[in-house]
Amino acid sequence: MATKSKLREIAADLDPLKLLEEMRAVQAYLAALADGEIPPPTTSEPSNLAAFVASLSSAWHAGEIRPTFSTEAKPLYLRSLQKVSTQAPTARPSAAPKLAIPPTTAALPAKTSEKPKPVYAEPGQGRIQALRMAWPIACRRLEEFPNINAMQLFEELCIQFPGRFTRKQYKTFARRVGVWRQAARARGVVIGPKTYRLLSDKPRGRRPNIFKDDWEEMAQCLEERPDQTALELLVEFQARYPGRYSLRQLYTLQKRVRVWRQLAVQRLIGEASSLAPYAALNPACRASG
Repeated sequence: MATKSKLREIAADLDPLKLLEEMRAVQAYLAALADGEIPPPTTSEPSNLAAFVASLSSAWHAGEIRPTFSTEAKPLYLRSLQKVSTQAPTARPSAAPKLAIPPTTAALPAKTSEKPKPVYAEPGQGRIQALRMAWPIACRRLEEFPNINAMQLFEELCIQFPGRFTRKQYKTFARRVGVWRQAARARGVVIGPKTYRLLSDKPRGRRPNIFKDDWEEMAQCLEERPDQTALELLVEFQARYPGRYSLRQLYTLQKRVRVWRQLAVQRLIGEASSLAPYAALNPACRASG
């Protein structure tokens, strides 16, 4: 009981702000010793905690203020994600002197234009701890862009930490992103429509009209022979323009021919309705007129 009462008396006298200020002072002293500089002199006067507390409200503007902080060092939860290559370098044989080859300007843009591809882990080698450790990075990314696509964010993590995540972990990651968005909306964060990234240079959306250049000629053939099928028309134009069309385009041509026939029937009905008043006249009336 005496030990407990003594510990309680000591805990009552402890001040967390004073402890933090002393830790910063010791860190500055150690950093000065490591850099070979003269450490700041120690004084027996009590520290000004009021000024120290006032500086904490604006210290975050300067970034990391710890004297022992290093920009090259990574946080503790990211050190285990850093993949270190354990392969020993292979000894290369003594090669002959290289010939001077002039640099080709055409090959340089091809290398710089290549996009980094995500590297996934082999089946059974992924760990759920890797996803948990990288979640703070994903949260910071979501705070900056709340409407970013979950797949795009997952691929960014796979590029940053290659070989740590499997494809099956995307579903778990997408659920966590959905929960984060629900909590963000409850906090009042406005989340717009999701953004989708172009994964390839091919044009997205509807494919171009492959019969656009020759459709007038095809329509003329249909006017001359309305009963011919789309297959007969395609075979005929394959003979006219070798290598331009294939049988894979038959379904598209069938739809175009079907639409053309519907318009042709409507045109004939309109012409017949416009000639109906003249056909209803009596031949005797036309003769007297």
